[in-house]
Amino acid sequence: MAALLVAPSAAAAQTASEAEAVTVALWPEYDRVEVLVIYRVLLPATVGLPARVRLPIPADAPELAATAYRDTSGGLLNAVYDRTDGQEADFVEVEALGRELQLEFYLPLPIDGDLRQFGFTWPGGFSANTFEFEVQQPVGARAMEISPAPTSQTSDSAGLIYYRLDLGPLTKTAKPEVGLTYRKDTADLTADTSAPAGPLATPAPAPPIPIDVPATLPWLLLVAGVALIGGGAIYYLRSRSEEPPARPRHRPMRGSEQAADEVDASPVFCHNCGTQASASDRFCRRCGTPLRT
Repeated sequence: MAALLVAPSAAAAQTASEAEAVTVALWPEYDRVEVLVIYRVLLPATVGLPARVRLPIPADAPELAATAYRDTSGGLLNAVYDRTDGQEADFVEVEALGRELQLEFYLPLPIDGDLRQFGFTWPGGFSANTFEFEVQQPVGARAMEISPAPTSQTSDSAGLIYYRLDLGPLTKTAKPEVGLTYRKDTADLTADTSAPAGPLATPAPAPPIPIDVPATLPWLLLVAGVALIGGGAIYYLRSRSEEPPARPRHRPMRGSEQAADEVDASPVFCHNCGTQASASDRFCRRCGTPLRT
């Protein structure tokens, strides 16, 4: 059993010697090479809580492995108990703060080669409206036989098989018995080797999600506009980064060339007849006299 929380001690508890239902579960080679015995007890709704419940266990049973009650949230909490010795059976008086109780202890499992045989007898001294045995088939077990014959068979999510013997009402003097025999070739323990039954299913691919065009169109246009703006900005920045070729610069004129241009720009007159000539004339247009430069 997993670690349990410790419950506070109850005061002024009434004594209960009967139950609504009792299940005795026998799990051979579960987490030890022994038989794990589990009592599950459901108290009647008429029993006031807290209550002290007196449960019988075999006299040769070792110290209890766990004693607990289930609280309103469904969790198991450690329960305070006392154990007293008897002639044919010992009694465990449990302080119950909830209607569901659970006791656990181990009994030896006789082994002869690959053969396992085990028997359990309810010690008596307690009554219940319904009583049943539960037998868990160990991992790797074969040729399993249970007597008396099980009334039902189930399996859990890990693929473990459970046989149940519904024996009906239980009186205080009744001492029902159950015996089991099976063969097993390995020393594997159920708690170490049990796994989910069957391979894990491969999930089917999810169907495609339909696209709502009217709802998504504005977003598509917005994304396209942002992309165009971004592309234009990138183009602009790239074009700015490329310097245009430098224009050819005019060679500055030397002083003589500049002076010649300045002379050429002044008016020219014929020294013979005084007629004004243009800067490009070499002879006077009126008298034909060579112009002086």
